[in-house]
Amino acid sequence: MTAEYCEKNEEFENLSIENGNTEGTQSIVHDKSDLNKWNANLWKSYLFNFLMGLHLISGVLLPFFMTWGKLTFVEVMLLQSYFTMMVLLFEIPCGAIADYVSRKFSLILGAFITAVAALIYGSYPNIIIFVIGETLWAFAGALISGTDQAFIYDSLRKLGRENDISQVIAKNRSFMLIGIGISAPIGSMIGAYFSLNLVMIFMFFPFIIATIVSLTLKEPNHELEEVKAEKYLTVIKSGFKELINNKILRILAFEMITTESIVFFLIWTYQLYLEALNFQLVFFGFIGASMTIIQIVFFNIIPKLENKVRNKRRFLRLYTIVPGIGFILVALIYYIPISIPLILSIIGFGFSRRIIFIKSINNQIESQNRATVISTINMISSLIRTILYPLIGYLVMWNLSTTFILLGAIIIICAMLSKIKTEYL
Repeated sequence: MTAEYCEKNEEFENLSIENGNTEGTQSIVHDKSDLNKWNANLWKSYLFNFLMGLHLISGVLLPFFMTWGKLTFVEVMLLQSYFTMMVLLFEIPCGAIADYVSRKFSLILGAFITAVAALIYGSYPNIIIFVIGETLWAFAGALISGTDQAFIYDSLRKLGRENDISQVIAKNRSFMLIGIGISAPIGSMIGAYFSLNLVMIFMFFPFIIATIVSLTLKEPNHELEEVKAEKYLTVIKSGFKELINNKILRILAFEMITTESIVFFLIWTYQLYLEALNFQLVFFGFIGASMTIIQIVFFNIIPKLENKVRNKRRFLRLYTIVPGIGFILVALIYYIPISIPLILSIIGFGFSRRIIFIKSINNQIESQNRATVISTINMISSLIRTILYPLIGYLVMWNLSTTFILLGAIIIICAMLSKIKTEYL
């Protein structure tokens, strides 16, 4: 739900980049008033992502589901599997809406529906209510996923600042992580001292403010290019066609989302691990906040480090192996002073590796329907998680440590069998 939703919004934000020499790009607007509007789009996008990152529930996800919601861990995973199936259903149509109708409209609708979903989810501990909430959250996530970053790219292209995309995306990502980092401890304290469902309900307020912020954005896409009146299904098919016809894009996308999907399950299992360490609920959010801080650090260091590396293929392989080893060590060590740094290292290395894929995937995307192509990649990620959720749920109920070892081994194997060549990166 919220962890998956937040990750979906972040998942491909670094991929919504297009070559500066994109064919069909028209002249850049130089009018000062227009330039101010495009610049305003950037700082408003930072504010939007910060507000959408205020997931108070992130620090007490499992207590919310299992204590207040009375669900077993397997039921939680099945619910998340349903969520990803809904994302799978909504992803491409919503990406096409952003390309075919308006990026701004997609962002407005997505933020508003998320606010409504938070109210519904926290209203009553019933599986039917949860399913309704998941459906709305999936629809909202699909509306925003990829679209917000395509919106930023179009604004930068208006300013003639395409080369700044990596820095802007990293900053955008950081603002969302700051939101998560600030809200997680607050949410855990609300859950510990008041009520777990209030943590969810209170998220309505930042999300509705994000909706208001999105209303003030200026749509750059329609003025940027002459968009042909293509049929809706034609727009949808374009995303699949680009992946089918581009082998390198397929390899890059698959290897990125496979490892990241595995690392993502730590978000759903670390709180069970903390309970095994007799960690108090009120401090759960502080661990969640630390996980976001470490991501901010990594996301701002990796672009600089990557530029200094000559053999990027070897660098990527080593970078991927680290979280795999981390999973195995976490399974063998139940000692807080060591376990917490291990968890943070898995998150830091596991989620920041997407930065390494930015330029390479960017170079492979040629379609003008950028949000649609990115949504297609998101859809594949959703499919992988849909399959893995129930399996992980049963494995964790059987043995948490064994599950960590298995996940770590899979990551290491994927790294060693990687098909990525130096010239792809």
